[in-house]
Parts: sequence; structure tokens; C-alpha cells
Amino acid sequence: MVKYLSYTGAEYRSLAQATAEVMWIQTLLTELSIPFTNPAVFCDNQSVVAITHNPVLHSRTKHMEIDIFFVREKVLAKKLQVYHIPAIDQWADALKKSVSN
Repeated sequence: MVKYLSYTGAEYRSLAQATAEVMWIQTLLTELSIPFTNPAVFCDNQSVVAITHNPVLHSRTKHMEIDIFFVREKVLAKKLQVYHIPAIDQWADALKKSVSN
């Protein structure tokens, strides 16, 4: 497994894994002849969303190159949409953070 040293790298790897799972579900739905709309993925990291829409490759993103091209290919083919969602609107965050007293 690739070990990412940056937060953006880890977030982008998660986005690539989510994209792979979404593409698998799309394939399954297609084989079952079940209609669907193109999926949207929401991410709370603005850097990841920016790289998805405009992949600027430089030394800091070199280790993420395969993931960037995989997700970018799906976005360009209009098979996936990636949107930024502020962290305050991320409902999943409430499930993984402890409740304050």
C-alpha cells in the first residue's frame, strides 16, 4: 500500500477509492438494466477538488499521479462529478467525531 505523507494525498487516494467503487456500482446497475444518473462525489478538501478539475502536476503531486489520472478520466468523460462541500455540511463527520460534554 502506498503511504502518503500529505493530507491532500491521503484525501485524493480516498477519492480515487470512492470513484472505483462508484464505477463498480455503475457497471452492476448497467448489467442489471437499472437506470441511474451520473453520480456526484462530495469532498471537503478544496485542494483535492481543484486538482480533480485542473490537474496541475508538480513535485508535490507526483506520488498521486495514477489516482489523479484515474479520477480525472472519469470527470472528463462525464461519468462522475466532484463537488466541494464545506466541512460543516459533512454529515458523515458527525458520526466519526466524539460528542462533546
